[in-house]
Amino acid sequence: MSTTEAANYLRAQSILDGRTLNAWHGYAVQHLADGRVIGDLGIWLPSAPENAPDIGFQFHPAYHGRGYAREAVEAFLTHTFTTLTPPRVTATCASANMASQALMKRLGMRLVEATPEDIQYDVTRVQWLTHVAAQ
Repeated sequence: MSTTEAANYLRAQSILDGRTLNAWHGYAVQHLADGRVIGDLGIWLPSAPENAPDIGFQFHPAYHGRGYAREAVEAFLTHTFTTLTPPRVTATCASANMASQALMKRLGMRLVEATPEDIQYDVTRVQWLTHVAAQ
């Protein structure tokens, strides 16, 4: 992505209503101690009610294995389920991405579909809110 493309993307995200359908809603993840952006996460909100919103995340390798992704995704799922109230949310990653698969399992997500290219997990609103209450 060029600097111009990145600036245009950020400009579009900054004015996007948080409930706009058929759109990716991306958010930066900032490390509070050093002020650096260490990753991002977001959600695709589909217009078809039978399709679940799908979350995604990525973090700089220097911050892998420190619990930051888990902390961010937990907060984001709680926010999503309490503000947008979808009945379920999915998360999809490459089949080779074992770290993301392990995180989704630790978060209590369940395997929905596996292809040679992708793995999809999901969690329902009830499951997630029960998970959060148990912590």
